[in-house]
Order: sequence, then C-alpha cells, then structure tokens
Amino acid sequence: MNEQNAMVDVTEANIQEVLHQSVDQPVLLCIGRAGDPDCQAQLDILRRLASVYQGKLVVAKVAADAEPMLAQQLVRQLQIRALPGLAVLHQGRPMAVRSGLQSEEALREALDPLTMSPAELIGQQVSALMAEGQAEEALSLLQSILKDEPDNHGLQVLQVNLLLELGRIDQARQLIAALPEDAPGIAQPKAKLSFYEMVADAPARNTLEARLAEDDSDHEARYQLAIRLVIADESEQALEQLLLIVRRDRTFRDDGARLLMLQVFDQLGQGNPIAKRFRGKLFGLMH
Repeated sequence: MNEQNAMVDVTEANIQEVLHQSVDQPVLLCIGRAGDPDCQAQLDILRRLASVYQGKLVVAKVAADAEPMLAQQLVRQLQIRALPGLAVLHQGRPMAVRSGLQSEEALREALDPLTMSPAELIGQQVSALMAEGQAEEALSLLQSILKDEPDNHGLQVLQVNLLLELGRIDQARQLIAALPEDAPGIAQPKAKLSFYEMVADAPARNTLEARLAEDDSDHEARYQLAIRLVIADESEQALEQLLLIVRRDRTFRDDGARLLMLQVFDQLGQGNPIAKRFRGKLFGLMH
C-alpha cells in the first residue's frame, strides 16, 4: 500500500489487502474502464480526493479491462448497476455504493462523516447552528460535550473560537490562558483575541466608516476599521484597507499597517488563499 495514500491499483493479488485496510480507515473503491469518458472523469475526481483526504483515506481503483474477473465479482457483490462504480468501505463492509459518475461534492458527503475527527464533526454541528443564528445553542452543545471530555484540547479551542464569535472576550481570554501553548489550533484564536484587544477602546465600525467617508486620508480610522473587519471575519476587506495604508504611508504607526497585515496572515493560517494572494500583493508593493 502507498504510505501517502495515493491512488492504489487493485488486482487479484492485493484485493484482500485493500479490503483489510478498510478495517482501520475508509477505502474509496472505484471500478472503471479505460477510455470511457465518465470513468476518466471519475478518476480525475478521485485524484483530487486522494490529495484532500491524504492520511485519512485510501483511494483504490480496479481497471475492468485489466482485471475483468475481479471487476465482475465486485460489481456483482456490491450490486453496482453501471460503471464507474464506487463503494465506500469502512470497518470491513460497504457503507455506501454508487453507480455512474459521481460528483466530488456527493463523495465528500459520504466520506466526511467517516474521516472527520470527533472535534471536526462537532465543529461542523456548531457551524451549522451558528449559520442558523443559534449561537447560544451551539455553545450549549459544545459545553455539554466538554463535561464528558474536559481534557479534549481540540474541543476547548473550538469553544474559545465560539466565545470570540459571541463577543465574550474575557471568558475566551481565561480559557486561552488555561490551555497548553501547543494545543492544536490555538494560534488562530490567540491571534483573533489580540485583534479584539487592539480595538477595545476604538470607535464602532459605523463611526469609523463615517470618518473615512468624510476624510479618505484618515489612516487611523482605516487602520482601526481593518481590525474591526478582521474580527467580523471579513479578512479580505481588512487586508485591502491595510494595503492601501502601506501604499500611501509606510511611516504610519512605524510601518504598522504592514506589520498588522502579517498578523492577519498568521490568523488566517498557512495555505489560506486570501493570505497567499495578499502576501503576493504586499511583496510586489515592497519590491
């Protein structure tokens, strides 16, 4: 088996090994024919999934042309009606079987519940409640789970993020102080807390926007507005405001706008597309 969980070619020789692998982690098995457009399109999707779920999932394919007997056996056993045929295997048994070309979204829907950690699954439930405007219900759900898992740092960090979303800054600060420095994911809420502290005594967002409407060169209002935007999870707009200050006046707050952009990048996290794009813009401006 490929240790990096890239796509595995399944044959008569290794089919049992692949099936056994599903006891420990989910296996996404695809049966297809070479040269068939739908099967080729499905393989492209599977390659993306192999990368996205790397370490959490084994993606395996059976070439029906090269392994006709094996393909026929699997099609019959899994009751696949058309190729490409897909099966999500978990704990040694099929959890989902699909016939015909499947979208990436449809496959993710079947795979996410099997590949997410408990903290990620709870985070998904919390996000769904937040999206419905049920913030207090989301916090209650999380706190009830933490009663049974008080040492789960992942859930504690999730609670910090939720408290920040609700504006309960003092509670969030206390929880952060009690967590280990290396708690998974703690860097982002720490960074966000620092933004709240920066504007503790600053004017409200609408006041800052009114100041800028009256005087577009008010760098202090723009700087504080950018922080307000970060807190509101409008990081792209915040970075636009800060980049404008950098372009107009590097001496403002001793290059404070550029330094704040770097903090926003850290808060967004490595690999974030917005951070990547604005890093490039900032680099271009500097050079």
